[in-house]
Amino acid sequence: MTSIWPFEELTLTGQELVLRPVRDAHLGRLIEVFPDDFDLDPTYPPLPGVPPAEDRERRFVQSIWRHRGCWSVDEWALDFGVWRGDEPIGIQTLEGTRFRTDRTVDTSSWIAKPFRGKGFGIQARASVLAFAFGHLGTRQAITSAVTSNHASLGVSRHLGYRDTGVRPHDTGAGIVDLQHLALTQDDWAGSDARAHVEIRGFGPCRAFFGLR
Repeated sequence: MTSIWPFEELTLTGQELVLRPVRDAHLGRLIEVFPDDFDLDPTYPPLPGVPPAEDRERRFVQSIWRHRGCWSVDEWALDFGVWRGDEPIGIQTLEGTRFRTDRTVDTSSWIAKPFRGKGFGIQARASVLAFAFGHLGTRQAITSAVTSNHASLGVSRHLGYRDTGVRPHDTGAGIVDLQHLALTQDDWAGSDARAHVEIRGFGPCRAFFGLR
């Protein structure tokens, strides 16, 4: 299985956290800490007749399966489980769209409620940025958040992202204003928020990003 899906050997190890691509064996423990305030992808609509809490879990798991099943070197999304010791505390997703051409990545994440406000969101994002800029040849990282999501915006600005504008976004349940931000390779190289991240098991994954 490793040769077919080599990401099971990939690890990003930082000061307090270890990030590993999510395995099916991890899903049960991640569901246990999955927060009820994380906005799910609207392309996964609720199923009529399924209890809402149960359906949220189904939509969360299905999004991870879709990311694996629809992978290409141009369009991909890699979901990392965020671990503190033996305890899963969240998900950090790294995504490439038109990646071979644009060399741009996007990020999204959630941290379980008991672990918020402790800097773990910053550490998790910094780990995938170190991976993206150091190993994937990324030129720019982008992100966005609802203008009222001060925690997410604070993480981005702490890491050196610059505001690029506010644009309306249709969530399917209404229109919200999204603040967009970008981080260039040069800005990341000069960021005080960078920290040492040990990256192992990347070699067999290179072809999945169109790298030789």
